Amino acid sequence: MNNPTLACIQQRMSIQPTREEFETEARRFLRQAQAKAARIAVFPELAGVMLAPPLISSLKLGFLKREDQSKLPGAGLLSRTWGRVAGTTAEALGGGFRGSMERLLQKRNGDFQDLYLDTFGGLAREYGMIVVGGSTYLYDEESSALRNRAFVFDVDGMLLGYQDKLNLAPDEQGLALPGTDLRVIDTRHGRLGLLIGRDALYPELGRLLAIQDADILVGIAASPGTAQAAIVRSAMSLRAEENQVFAAVSFMLGPNQLSRGTQEEFFGQSAVLAPISLTSKGDGILIQAGTNRTEALIAAEVDRSALQQLREASRFRPRGEMNLGSLGPVLAEFYGAGLSIEEAIEQDLVGLGERVPEEPEPEFEAPEMALPGPPPPEPPTGIAVDVPSVPEALSLTGHEEPEEEPQVQEPVQDLQQEEAQAEEAEEEETQEEA
Repeated sequence: MNNPTLACIQQRMSIQPTREEFETEARRFLRQAQAKAARIAVFPELAGVMLAPPLISSLKLGFLKREDQSKLPGAGLLSRTWGRVAGTTAEALGGGFRGSMERLLQKRNGDFQDLYLDTFGGLAREYGMIVVGGSTYLYDEESSALRNRAFVFDVDGMLLGYQDKLNLAPDEQGLALPGTDLRVIDTRHGRLGLLIGRDALYPELGRLLAIQDADILVGIAASPGTAQAAIVRSAMSLRAEENQVFAAVSFMLGPNQLSRGTQEEFFGQSAVLAPISLTSKGDGILIQAGTNRTEALIAAEVDRSALQQLREASRFRPRGEMNLGSLGPVLAEFYGAGLSIEEAIEQDLVGLGERVPEEPEPEFEAPEMALPGPPPPEPPTGIAVDVPSVPEALSLTGHEEPEEEPQVQEPVQDLQQEEAQAEEAEEEETQEEA
């Protein structure tokens, strides 16, 4: 049981006029992956679309290239201005890059598929590693439906399998159709289960790959906006934990060349993930890109022996224990009918019965407040008003005026006698001195 190193490629969407320029960019990442002893390298969603420009008419391609260069970080005012002009011109020539891609697939789908398979197969053979080629749009030969499809190549460049995206983003409506199957791809370094874009948000898809004995879930995404990218990344962490498998997720960055909406750019922070118990910081992250805005190559080794021990000894055993009670048939009906959560609620699939109607909240009525009456009229001037004295007022309230305390008078007669005695004593002292 080997412990392969997984490499995630965080790449910027760009217009490459030639196949050689595309391969030069791809080799820049693969050399780094090789230096880190990677055995599996994962390109992001829509990476294969960047092989389309060499098959687009040279006139329109020039305008698309000028528009793309104006969106590079650090582009000046003049470059951005000419880029807008070039983009408008390319749009007028037939729907911009998206319109060119649609016409290319309608006219030269076989040529484009051969170019894709030959390029990514050659890169896998050149660097001797399993390569998950970034997805692209291709017509399915059996159903004639246009799919968002990713391919996996062996170390000798041979095709091992492919996976179609099942849950399309709003920008893809009218461009492609959802896939119909989910399959594990067996490789010499593990059984891979691919989740493209929003497919990572559905626990059921991760579980279906787990019951096919996938031990590495591979997520590839091109997520417009930081919030959506963070949701996909969080979902991949949960898929790893709830199925006790390893996971790798690679994000596309930069301008959304295929959007017909707000042109919100792609973001994402690529990572190699594991169950929380197998990570040193207890966060489920073996390694992650430093930012969600710049290109990067990250790689980490996954320990299959430790994963097997976790499955056998962990107190949390989602692979061996799951009690559904009596709800198994409900889930079978739910999934068999292909219902959404909202549809299942509307059909009362679990037998909730009629809900108690919500009572409307009573309207708030402010209490009536008594208004102060008019002040009493002031007595007219010049008219005498009888004001009761204090005793009279106290008598009206049942109180009596307090009695005054008696004043103590000193006896006057005793004072006069003391003064006379003092004078006699003073006269006697004067006679004796004479």
